[in-house]
Amino acid sequence: MPFKNMRALMSYTKQKYIILILAGSMVWAANTSTALAQEAAEQENIVAYQPDFFSIYNPVTALDMVRQVPGFSIQDGSRARGFGSTAGNVLIDGERPNTKTTSLSDILQRIPVERVEKIELVSGAVAGLDMRGLNRVVNVTLKGGKTDNQTSWKFTISKWPRTIVPSGEIIQSFTLWKTDISIGLQRNAGSRWNQESKDFFNASDLLFEQRLAENQTNFREWQPHITMARKSANGDTANFTGKTWRWTWRRARTEDISLIPAASPEPDRSDIASSDNSGSGFEIGGDYEHKIGGDRSAKLIFFQRSDERLMNNLFETYDQAGFLGATRIISREANNESILRSVFNWTKTPKNSFELSVEGAYNSLDARLDLSRDNGSGFVPIVIPVANTRVNEKRGEAAFSWITKPTTGLTIESEFKYEISRIGQSGDAANSRLFQFLKPNFNLTWDRNKQDQIRLSVKRVVGQLNFRDFATSVDVIDDQTNIGNVELRPDSTWSINGVFERKLGKKGVFILRANRSWISDIRDLVPINNLFDAPGNIGDGTSWQISTEARLPTDRIGLSDGIFTIGGGIGDSAVTDPLTGLTREQSFRVDDYFNVKFRQELTNMKLAWGFDYSVNSASRAAFLFSDRVNNSGAGNLNAFIETTKINGVTVNLSLRNALNAVNSRVRRNYLGTRDLGVIDTTEFRRRVNGRTVRLTFRGVF
Repeated sequence: MPFKNMRALMSYTKQKYIILILAGSMVWAANTSTALAQEAAEQENIVAYQPDFFSIYNPVTALDMVRQVPGFSIQDGSRARGFGSTAGNVLIDGERPNTKTTSLSDILQRIPVERVEKIELVSGAVAGLDMRGLNRVVNVTLKGGKTDNQTSWKFTISKWPRTIVPSGEIIQSFTLWKTDISIGLQRNAGSRWNQESKDFFNASDLLFEQRLAENQTNFREWQPHITMARKSANGDTANFTGKTWRWTWRRARTEDISLIPAASPEPDRSDIASSDNSGSGFEIGGDYEHKIGGDRSAKLIFFQRSDERLMNNLFETYDQAGFLGATRIISREANNESILRSVFNWTKTPKNSFELSVEGAYNSLDARLDLSRDNGSGFVPIVIPVANTRVNEKRGEAAFSWITKPTTGLTIESEFKYEISRIGQSGDAANSRLFQFLKPNFNLTWDRNKQDQIRLSVKRVVGQLNFRDFATSVDVIDDQTNIGNVELRPDSTWSINGVFERKLGKKGVFILRANRSWISDIRDLVPINNLFDAPGNIGDGTSWQISTEARLPTDRIGLSDGIFTIGGGIGDSAVTDPLTGLTREQSFRVDDYFNVKFRQELTNMKLAWGFDYSVNSASRAAFLFSDRVNNSGAGNLNAFIETTKINGVTVNLSLRNALNAVNSRVRRNYLGTRDLGVIDTTEFRRRVNGRTVRLTFRGVF
């Protein structure tokens, strides 16, 4: 497809999303009349779901239950700065898990359903819950008392396009010395394969080169882990989590290049890429909370993570006569993150509660990159800027929040944070900078009646810097070098968010969301001396998004015990391009999306089946010498069938990427810098990842 038509395609796609969202709104309106009769009274700000609510789904773990909470999707949270701003939206007994790298899905997967007392959907700030500025979370309340000895397990066989790979996890839970303990071993594995083609056109739109490539990667990881929890008779609690991991990632890639025109095109040359990468690390975290009377508490939280990555990548080129040359990249990264946080809570009255927190953190990265080239006489080092560097950050944060309920149905949370940090860099490039940010957060939740809730928030968020952006990276396959940027700053965003939610009985919900953001120091790509791209800040910009979601029981249309969910969103962003001075979209953003999901329980047969489909709009990216448009194609369709006929065991068979969607990319390469507007070549890439079949067994004994 010619590049000039891509913008039109994106506009057409946005129109489709608008139509789908309007259709979802009409579905909501059609169901509103029945909602009032179905709704039951709930505790203010909290809807509690007892285990019986989930029995129809035959859950085995807490994850099975949380996934069925109406209008809720698990989010691990963005990599915001520090531990206090790590905003995953699932709590365990009112507390946030003391980890930053274990997904919420994995944590919930390790909790047998027998340990769950209830699942609470919390909308609006609630005293005693560690919500940290969020106004919508799920709280998994566990049963008290001694934990019975239990073994939870999961085993998956994945049929990837070229191979079969097993993975799984086993967890032993027991009580020892009045402490609940879980010890487990997890094996993660994947074997991704993709096939891609590239067509290259010159400035006159004439095809002059074609490439065909196959890429095979294999990932393996072993991860032992432990969780400990203890509650004393006086109400004090202590928690500890720890894990270690070791992984390997290997790649074998071949690409055949043919020159056009030719009577019978044959490969002119071949590129062969191989990678042998590995890494290891550990993470520990814990907290201790002491009750001070019946209305106050103090908590101390610690977190420590360290890991190391070793990467060895070789790229070779051959023609019909033999070896032409090779490029070798050997790199090493060592990361460290240490956090200490203290929190004091005071519930003065049922309508007023306060929290004071102080947090300190130290982060560091040591990066080494050796780039060399062999033209037939052995490898010769290539010197590039910021290849060897050390980055460290010392950061402190203090916060105060007040939750008040001035009247029935209205909850207001106000929070003020102040952050100060110093980032230093040494090695091939040296710099040191001091940053200070005031980060207020205001949340309002209004229960208009038993069915309708309105949530508003105004907040400022400071983004988490990726320390790898301070060091140089090289992508030989994509012919892209990003230089480490010693001037990189955290971006900060002021945003206004509004949510309208209507409950449609016990199982249904309609949600309409709107967001408007003003972003300072947007992180994108900046030119360095008109020679290289670098991650950097390109000034201020804006973004907006409107989205909706409707979760509807299907009993009224003859599909008993079914749930149909439809959602979508549209949005846009704007920033001034540092090269052209013109307004454009922010790079790599995907603001438009559509998804649909269906699940039906065939209770008499102890079966369930369903599917989900999602599609995103194209994303754009602007580089120094090129620009790109990425499109996910027809979207992603997954389907499954599940049975619980074996007592205590759930068997799930799923098909992923059923449409075998073609992901496409259009890249324009310029003769000189992009702002000159002189196109040299245009590349059309099409990539197919193949389908995956998975058979999963899960159980508890």
